[in-house]
Amino acid sequence: MSFQDISIKDFKKRLQHKALIIDIRDEESYYKGNILGAVNYSYKDIIKLIKESHTKEEINRDIVIYCYHGNSSRKVASFLSENGFNNIYSLIGGFSDWQDS
Repeated sequence: MSFQDISIKDFKKRLQHKALIIDIRDEESYYKGNILGAVNYSYKDIIKLIKESHTKEEINRDIVIYCYHGNSSRKVASFLSENGFNNIYSLIGGFSDWQDS
């Protein structure tokens, strides 16, 4: 299964309070501001997530990924989908659109 793009409106309505929210921006940007509940993941953290997710619950959990503008997050979402994750979302417009919402 491939990932899905999700609008900020749908994210707020459906997933904000139940999904694993991954911020893939640099650490400094993350600490300056982020979506409440988000965790900052580097490339190494993404690889670790893949290697350590074995149960059906881990592979099927909702994961929302965001970056600055919504481009890099699509690549990471695709990568996770290719590695067996089923409910992966990329936030359309990224953090910049989130701040404006």
